[in-house]
Amino acid sequence: MTISSAADLPLHPAEYPPSPRASPRHLAVIVDGNRRWARDHRTEAAAAYRRGGDRVHELLTWCEEAGIGVVTLWPLSADNLRRDPDDVRDLVQVITEVVGELANARRWQLNLFGDTALLGQVERRRIYDAAQRGSEIPGITVNIAVAYDGREDITSAVRSLLSEHARLGTPVAAIADTLTSDEVARHLALTGQPPVDLIIRTSGEQRLSGFLPWQTAYSELYFCDVNWPDFTRAQFDAALVSYGRRSRRFGQ
Repeated sequence: MTISSAADLPLHPAEYPPSPRASPRHLAVIVDGNRRWARDHRTEAAAAYRRGGDRVHELLTWCEEAGIGVVTLWPLSADNLRRDPDDVRDLVQVITEVVGELANARRWQLNLFGDTALLGQVERRRIYDAAQRGSEIPGITVNIAVAYDGREDITSAVRSLLSEHARLGTPVAAIADTLTSDEVARHLALTGQPPVDLIIRTSGEQRLSGFLPWQTAYSELYFCDVNWPDFTRAQFDAALVSYGRRSRRFGQ
């Protein structure tokens, strides 16, 4: 994987040469920096979350215009919920509102994934119902990771795979002898979708924090110093230009 940051490129799109490569098929964004934005602007975290939610609508429009077919957003980790559910209550509220707004827009096909059992019963039902309303809408696929944990994703995949073989009566030794990575991948979140080509993380943090560890094995990484509520089309274009300049090797 190749790592870059926004400091590597100018931010004005007019300064870029035409990109020699197509846009990524699958873009993932770790939407980070909401609470930092709130501290910097001396406002409540809820205001930052709401501003960040508005950015999601803009991002998806930019992706449509760039020809990106799959977008995955990670606004909330399972670790966040386990540490202090009360601390992210406002964020859960805004995520639920945004998923409902995306469904009502009827422009994007929504797919919710993650351990939503960590949410409260009311919040879980609301966000699930909103996602269901948008699940059959034609348009680019928008995956929303809520209460997601990458290690648990792999653990659940292996558990599901073993359960499948148990129903078929496959001996454990036979499973061990024939198990392939493709078979594990069939049980992961986002199965059937193209692998993630490009990951953008805002806020300046340069780590993935357990995000889609299997699905991002050969992804290109782009780190942006701007907090998510201030993410603009200029930063988005800079990330795509950086991606277009890279020579992807896929582990070779």
